[in-house]
Amino acid sequence: MPLLETSPDWDELYREGHTPWDKGSAAPPLLEWIAAHPDQIGGHILVPGSGPGHDVRALAVLPGVVKAVGLDLSPVATARASALPRAGVERHVTGDLFDLAPEHRGTYDWVWEHTCFCAIDPASRAAYVEAVHATLKPGGQLLGVFYLDPYDDEHPPGGGPPHGCNVAELEERFAGSGRFKIEESYVPAKSYPGREGLERLVRMVRQPAP
Repeated sequence: MPLLETSPDWDELYREGHTPWDKGSAAPPLLEWIAAHPDQIGGHILVPGSGPGHDVRALAVLPGVVKAVGLDLSPVATARASALPRAGVERHVTGDLFDLAPEHRGTYDWVWEHTCFCAIDPASRAAYVEAVHATLKPGGQLLGVFYLDPYDDEHPPGGGPPHGCNVAELEERFAGSGRFKIEESYVPAKSYPGREGLERLVRMVRQPAP
């Protein structure tokens, strides 16, 4: 799927160092979930919109993980992620979630969502649900932390990315599509500073295509 006109020039943002989404470490809700569910996540994992790859590396060191793939639209982001010291079984590739190569279809046991859903234009969210569904094996799982309210005085609604959402929208888009069944949904106890109470951790299981 071609980029919408509202999509930022991600390469330029990385070159300019304007990357407020890069906190220099893995997402606290992911680390919290891993600690609470030891040995549950494993196999092949995809991280769309992986940027510098902090989450990918956190997943790549888990004992049950065979491969952790970071997928990002920006070649600059992919190069920076690849240049960092290798942590485990991670791999960083440049690619478009909405135009997946065959190697990514029906391949993954898990998808970890952190910064992709809120970065895309909201008009692409239905296509996002379909694309993530297509990457997963039957019974595969989508685990994600969704940024519900990223807005402030300098960043009003409609001025994203990031673009906010709400729990009802998540339920409608994922469970309502028939492609996912929601198994967990809660406000994570741990978040980056400034995001406390503004995120939702959701785990879903892939359902057969409707």
